[in-house]
Amino acid sequence: MGIIMDDILRLAKNYSKECHLNLLPCGDNNILENIHFLYDENWENQGASYPYEILTYLFDSYYVLPQRPDLAALFCWQAINHSYYVQQLSDNSVGFCLDTKGVEFVRSRLMQRKCLHSIIWQKNNKYKAVLEPFLERLPDKTFHYVVSYMLKGYAMEKNEIAEKYRASSYKSLKGKISLLSEILDNAYGKSYCQISNPTLIGNTVDLGISDANKGKSRAITHSFGIKLRALMLGEEAEITFCDAQGTKKKYKFTDEERLSFVLFGILYASRCNNFHGNVAARMNSINANRDTFRMYTDMFLTEYIILAIHMNSQGELSDMALNEVGKNVNLML
Repeated sequence: MGIIMDDILRLAKNYSKECHLNLLPCGDNNILENIHFLYDENWENQGASYPYEILTYLFDSYYVLPQRPDLAALFCWQAINHSYYVQQLSDNSVGFCLDTKGVEFVRSRLMQRKCLHSIIWQKNNKYKAVLEPFLERLPDKTFHYVVSYMLKGYAMEKNEIAEKYRASSYKSLKGKISLLSEILDNAYGKSYCQISNPTLIGNTVDLGISDANKGKSRAITHSFGIKLRALMLGEEAEITFCDAQGTKKKYKFTDEERLSFVLFGILYASRCNNFHGNVAARMNSINANRDTFRMYTDMFLTEYIILAIHMNSQGELSDMALNEVGKNVNLML
């Protein structure tokens, strides 16, 4: 059960941290009691350098855990941001540091590719074995989150609602993974447009989904989420088109698209929405529940291993320390 509006008003009128914590959905365990911290014993050697800035961001992640995994993920992304910022500074081909380019740098390091435009994991990629178990355990709600902004963005676009009302991640993810446009046009987006009619009321978009069609909306979201999970895992997904013939077509992400989906479609999209204040604070939302808590805990742990991998690729973290962080997959909920 999420926070209800009366609770929001009561807390705003007379704030106390104890009451706030009582309202938050939470898990049964304190993740800090079991986490394998991102730490390298080599940093203790005399004269050795250590990633000072990154550690300061991680302290903030630890401080808000376990109650606020949404904020922990936000702070962890700041650490990732700093890591790819430093990489960009050291690359003479980079004239100006950009987040998008930085995330692409992280993607390249995860793939251990020598060619910037390679779209497959390099043979014997040590990072694939570390990262894959985390991706396999991402919860369904994560994919529903992506489906939600993709379907809403598509319906708004088709109804000529101004672009500023759509999540920026909608356009970004379609640009990174072109086959998503085909899937939306022929299947899920088309189906969603049949039950929605977005209109602008003041500065708010009303999706125009009737109570009678809300069940269909949930069914579309669930089905699309299942297909996106399969595609993200590198599996082939058969999509049934929304046409009279019931046309079926199989799709499969390249390895680059798989990582683009995770980095841009899930993690960076969540960071942008939360950081820029485009939505209610996730764990404080009236829609937040234990599934929200699980999703952000798992997103934090996924960001945490991606940070460790990127640091390892930069020579800032040893293989032994990376393998320790990899054990945190067992903490995913």
